[in-house]
Amino acid sequence: MVFYTSLDGLDPLFFESRLHLLPEEKQKWVEKTGNERAKRETTLAWLLLRYALKMGSSDSFLPLTFSERGKPCFEGGDVFFNLSHSGSMVCAAVSGKYETGVDVQKKSIFSERVKRRVFCESEIERGERENDSDSYFTRLWAIKESYLKQTGVGIAFELKTLDYSAECMENYFEKDDLCYSVRQSGNYFFCVCTPEKGEQEFRNIPAVSII
Repeated sequence: MVFYTSLDGLDPLFFESRLHLLPEEKQKWVEKTGNERAKRETTLAWLLLRYALKMGSSDSFLPLTFSERGKPCFEGGDVFFNLSHSGSMVCAAVSGKYETGVDVQKKSIFSERVKRRVFCESEIERGERENDSDSYFTRLWAIKESYLKQTGVGIAFELKTLDYSAECMENYFEKDDLCYSVRQSGNYFFCVCTPEKGEQEFRNIPAVSII
């Protein structure tokens, strides 16, 4: 399941009054960083994850650790999660069964150089035929990022070796033993990648209700 919410309209007190609800490691990171936007994004993303966990079977965060590839995870391996943010949007994906990767991307304009670095020829060719190529490539970027985050292969992986040209406009598809659910909300595109079969649910949660 994927939960998402927006930073828009939230005042500094919202974040300051809820910082203590984050895992201790994340509280320390937020307090140390000098990037105010990163503070807000991180705080809201972890608050959203806490909300998602409460909707399931956990009332609080479990101790944090890292996978062999450096991905944050909970000790015990009974709950899998992934976080993402772009623009003013943050999202959290949670699963009680499988490793999960989620990504959100705000609609962007892609230069030819970036297209050639990230997308394969068939994806670029299809994008040139789309009426809204910016939306197409943003959607495709979210799909590829969700794959990277689910598998943990890292940013060094050659994204253009992946070809989603045949499936990328579908809201749900299966490819190479992984399942993808894609959604659009305004100028934002979401994708969650997981081995779990079946279309994933997306919930828009008002930030003020996250406690």
